Amino acid sequence: MSDSTATPATGMEWKWVLAGVFAGLIIVGASYYIVAPVFHSPAVQILVMMVGFSITGVIVGYFSPGVTIRESGIAGAIVMLLVMVLMALAGDPENMVADKFIDFLLLLLGIGFSVTGAWAGEKLQGGEAPATEEEKAEDVIHWKWVLTGVVVGFALSALFVFLTFPIHKSMIVTLVAFLLSFTIAGFIVGYKSPGVTLKEPAIAGIFTVIVDWVFLEFAISLSIAAEDLISGLALGFLFSLLGAWLGEKYQVSRQTGATE
Repeated sequence: MSDSTATPATGMEWKWVLAGVFAGLIIVGASYYIVAPVFHSPAVQILVMMVGFSITGVIVGYFSPGVTIRESGIAGAIVMLLVMVLMALAGDPENMVADKFIDFLLLLLGIGFSVTGAWAGEKLQGGEAPATEEEKAEDVIHWKWVLTGVVVGFALSALFVFLTFPIHKSMIVTLVAFLLSFTIAGFIVGYKSPGVTLKEPAIAGIFTVIVDWVFLEFAISLSIAAEDLISGLALGFLFSLLGAWLGEKYQVSRQTGATE
């Protein structure tokens, strides 16, 4: 659990804009060039790129003092513009930047995913304000942590699945990576959130599987059998819960060590 109480900056933190651009070019660029040779679907390529923007936003939001959501949005816009220029210069075999409307849509998506990731990073940082007693209450569902879990969980599951498959080309390895992403997402939320938040990451795991299913079913037309969807929902819930439990245990051990 973060003890940061940094005051939000009133001016633009340009160093974090530059940090976001640097991190975004590496993460988004590397993700795209790993996935593109294997997955020729523009939907998959765009998804991985947008997840890269989200991860970049999380990094900037978490590590920067105060609230730097707008800095992440500006960095996302710059990175998307640079990526489109590079893709155009490279010939853009999938024609993703050949249409002005698609260009504008990609720009909006890059900004949107960057801002969403930064919001989740700020929540994990805990830099906006000290946690209130209501936020620490265990008998209610804290939906901001559910949403944070969905943002982190979906980003990790997409990256783990689409980045490991081109390397190993094994469904077993991909399944392990998929389950590991839920465990890590649950751990992050369980560790960084105040109080005991086991149910929130578990609920987030269910929603993450649903978001994954929507993408597979409607974006790339990959039909998922009902029994596989049900199994995915159960596994997402259980592994997110496991990760949250481990995160809470680690949080308690850190707090205990700090008081000794």
